[in-house]
Amino acid sequence: MPVPIIDMHVHVGLAGDKWPHLGGLSEEYRRSLVFQIFLKYACLSPADVQDETLHRKTLEVIAQSHLDKAVCLALDPIYDAVTGARMAGLSHMWVDNRYIVEQLRPALPDKILFGASVHPYDPSFRDRVDACVADDAVLMKWLPSAQQINLADPRAGAAMKFLARAKGGRPLPLLLHTGPEYAIPPRDPRTKAYDYLSWTWWDAFWNGLRFNKAWYRPDIDRTQANIKAALDEGAVIIFAHCGTPYFSSGLLENIAEHSDFKTIKSYLERTARREFAGRCYADLAAFVTPTRVPYVGEVRKLPPQLLLFGSDFPVPLVELSAGPEEWWKDFKAVIHEGKLDRAIVPEGNLLDVNYRELRHLFGDHPLFTNFNALLA
Repeated sequence: MPVPIIDMHVHVGLAGDKWPHLGGLSEEYRRSLVFQIFLKYACLSPADVQDETLHRKTLEVIAQSHLDKAVCLALDPIYDAVTGARMAGLSHMWVDNRYIVEQLRPALPDKILFGASVHPYDPSFRDRVDACVADDAVLMKWLPSAQQINLADPRAGAAMKFLARAKGGRPLPLLLHTGPEYAIPPRDPRTKAYDYLSWTWWDAFWNGLRFNKAWYRPDIDRTQANIKAALDEGAVIIFAHCGTPYFSSGLLENIAEHSDFKTIKSYLERTARREFAGRCYADLAAFVTPTRVPYVGEVRKLPPQLLLFGSDFPVPLVELSAGPEEWWKDFKAVIHEGKLDRAIVPEGNLLDVNYRELRHLFGDHPLFTNFNALLA
């Protein structure tokens, strides 16, 4: 039997008008340029930002995709760092686990997998994770800057260790955003560095130039210790985007933008040498863009069994393999039909476009079936 192709990194969202208890978007985020770009790529207008339309569009994209399955990701809101109180009103975007379990998955039970999210500061973290496992969660999603999760915090360390045995003694994989984050801004700009697993003298230099707007300096030693302790317990950690910058590469990799690629590379190489009881993986979500293509050669050198296929839908992507004929069709659509979006938005199902373009870059690389093996 053919091995199922699973996109293990698909974002979903709600405006909060019909299901205010299941998700929401802040007014500030709705007005942002990045959100307007996402709407363009999802073929939506600002008037479409309502729960029923977003829900229908999400199901249409997944149902019409040729991929076998998609992991739809929840995103827990911010929790107070001192009291552990839930603070959904401070989150620019949040999606409750129940939305995936109660609304999305029942509509496409054969195609949608549950990607849970539980904030480690929540005092009921363990009980909520147990409930997610009972609902067949396939992974846990954290986006530290947007959720204001300090990975050096003892609660984050304890949570990662708990995930190492959350599925009846087996690990519930943690999908952890690493590197710069632009899709969902943090409510507190100082937490942008919470996504970093390294901190160079150049990072410190640029941070000093921010003066009173300086980011929190991450406690890298404590963060690395928390990750190492979890891996020693048998945790599975998936580092999103291979820790690469979004806009820069080569000589500009650590100058114009922060990069965690070398750190992620080290984790994967140590995993391949079986230095941990657990395992580290990295995904190629949001990789179909000219600014990340320069990393393809280096990514190919990483242990092939530890790379995973994902899209980061609805993050923008580019048809890198398009030839003159496709460019001419897009040009005519813009000039003669007034379809200005065709200048930047690929035609067709974006999940399929991402899969096709990664195939163009990586061919028959095992990354396309590795997540299925991880589930097994």
